Amino acid sequence: MKRVLILAIFLVFVASAFANLVVYSSVDEANARKILNAFVEDTGIKVDFVFLSSGPALARIEAESSNPQADVWFGAPLENHIIAKERGLTQAYKTLSVYGVSPEFYDVEGYYHPIYMNPLGIGVNTSVLEQIKASLPESWEDLLASEYSRMIQYPNPQSSGTAYSLITGLVKVYGEDGAFEYLRNLAPNIQTYTQSGTGPSKAVGPGQVALGIQFTPAFFQFMEQGYPVSVVFPKEGVPYEVASVSILKGAKNLEDAQKLIDWVVSKAGQQQVVDQKTYFYPIRPDVDFGSLQPLSTINLLSVDPSWAAENKTRLIERWINEVLPY
Repeated sequence: MKRVLILAIFLVFVASAFANLVVYSSVDEANARKILNAFVEDTGIKVDFVFLSSGPALARIEAESSNPQADVWFGAPLENHIIAKERGLTQAYKTLSVYGVSPEFYDVEGYYHPIYMNPLGIGVNTSVLEQIKASLPESWEDLLASEYSRMIQYPNPQSSGTAYSLITGLVKVYGEDGAFEYLRNLAPNIQTYTQSGTGPSKAVGPGQVALGIQFTPAFFQFMEQGYPVSVVFPKEGVPYEVASVSILKGAKNLEDAQKLIDWVVSKAGQQQVVDQKTYFYPIRPDVDFGSLQPLSTINLLSVDPSWAAENKTRLIERWINEVLPY
């Protein structure tokens, strides 16, 4: 009996020692696979990941907080990780890899770290524009034109952090009341509000819709694949996301989770973000940006992440009440 008990304890120990790192990923599935596969190849650490948009991911992490089923939350804009920190869902880890990274991109206490940054833009299918005899937009105001009626998609902020970033960016441009007036005026041109932040690109690429608003990697990918797609960064300015990664409180594979943080923030990890053709912008200045449009050519709007986190529930409820019915 004693031998059986010892064997059972040993098997539990072995199983836990060799358990894979479990990641909830709010990076789109294809690009998460590219980055995490590069991590596995570089480190030998095995990873299992589940794709969840930022809203559902946060809800699931909170629901499982007494018995975490994942070790890491990978992706979603920075303000979501601030909320997770404030709710006691994550734990601090300070990595030496942050040296050389701008402090605006990470938490000095170590609760969240940057994976990449991306400007939000407008993806345009130029063939569809020719078919409907519409002009190429240059500004947010241009999108209000009747020639784009039911020809635009952007995500639903109830489920998408990308869509919430759009709202906060428009608040910077127009002020809060002006931003919601703008979104109400834009509503007649919206074909659908997608559940996923990358949903619009899946319609823009094959020409199911003329215009899509989201972060730009998928649009750049369609361009490289030869689709008639171009990217517009509205001249009034665009918000940008800093996709972040946090270690969940109670993580069962803490050491491997820490190694993922070390790797993804390092120069080697950031170069993989570029080399794996994710079309994400690296957060380190000491890597090769490849074919990405220089950030110096884009009017970037800096949104205070703490403000964005504090006002998220209120602004999304306002969108539901004042924009969605239109």
